[in-house]
Amino acid sequence: MKQAMSTKPKPFNTGYLPKEGGHKVYFAQYGNPKGETLVTLHGGPGSKSKPEHAQSYDLTKYRVITFDQRGCGKSLPVGEVKNNTLQDLIADIERLRLKLKIEKWFVAGGSWGATLALAYAEKYPEKVKGLLLSSIFLARPRDVQWAFTKEGGIERLFPDLWEKRMEFLKKFKATPANSAKVLLAKIQSSSSEEKVKEIVAGACNWEGNLMNAQEDLSFMEPEDVSESDIAGVKVYLHYEANGFFLKSNQLLAGLGKIRSIPTVILHGRYDVLCPVEQSWEVQKGLSNVETIILPTSNHKLTAEGKTARKLAFDRFLGKHA
Repeated sequence: MKQAMSTKPKPFNTGYLPKEGGHKVYFAQYGNPKGETLVTLHGGPGSKSKPEHAQSYDLTKYRVITFDQRGCGKSLPVGEVKNNTLQDLIADIERLRLKLKIEKWFVAGGSWGATLALAYAEKYPEKVKGLLLSSIFLARPRDVQWAFTKEGGIERLFPDLWEKRMEFLKKFKATPANSAKVLLAKIQSSSSEEKVKEIVAGACNWEGNLMNAQEDLSFMEPEDVSESDIAGVKVYLHYEANGFFLKSNQLLAGLGKIRSIPTVILHGRYDVLCPVEQSWEVQKGLSNVETIILPTSNHKLTAEGKTARKLAFDRFLGKHA
């Protein structure tokens, strides 16, 4: 029996924004060139856009734009953290809108992509027709402490993994509280490729195991680390070390600016990396919002969670586009 061929969508157009601050930002356009326009923002910080991100939408109806944030994916230079802040990313999104001559658009994102979507909408509310958000990460000190820097949070659910992490951090004379700054400095100053790969593997072994309860714990080895992994971890550590370039509670404090913008939020009930409380707090600050809690999903959505998201997004766009 022949295996089914991949059905990943292909972009009808790709390109780069003009170089700014030393960065060339890659973008791709999928779907119907004449359809209602939506930009979808990838997670991380330090991940990249993927064709699958466009598959959450009916591409016969909608024009879906993706882009790789500074230092990520096909954007150049890969792994660069200079002139790479949340404010720079917001400016890039607006430059992309202007380049493509889009008057107003829908903005979507999951996890860090939702962080960025909220931040962009609060800066340019008049340019946003609607928000499609999932697995929201507010990047408040309490959110970072829960998942990364303080005992008594997620560590209580993963005591075995936390102990392995502590052994790893001790080797590099770091603690959970200062790990982002210490590990970033060691990556940037080290001339040993082997040492850099060891740091990256250790960092991936923590966060990568917090995404999905349907899989056993797995551990990346230094020999499995790619240049893409190094770039992604470097960008992530840069953002965490700088408090994600947000003031405490900044996104919640700014919800009044986007209160009436149509919004749909989906969040996994058992998301332990970014607890559903974060989406719940956002929806309380909005007046035109639908919030859907997915009963079997974690931070990484299950298959039925992805199906529910696609249906919810299609219904939302059908109503507001």
